[in-house]
Amino acid sequence: MSTVTMLNIKSGMCRWPIGNPEDEDFHFCGKPSVPTLPYCEAHREQAQAPARKAKTVK
Repeated sequence: MSTVTMLNIKSGMCRWPIGNPEDEDFHFCGKPSVPTLPYCEAHREQAQAPARKAKTVK
């Protein structure tokens, strides 16, 4: 699969950002997205993962 940029991303493609938006090689996942969601299955799981508890400093 070629690199998916803001210029060529289409409906039905995963919009998970990869890299720093300020870098030249910034792109999106681009795999088929889960219907009604902006991400593929793997990135949907990451996006919905429970937040980690912050470590307390003693």
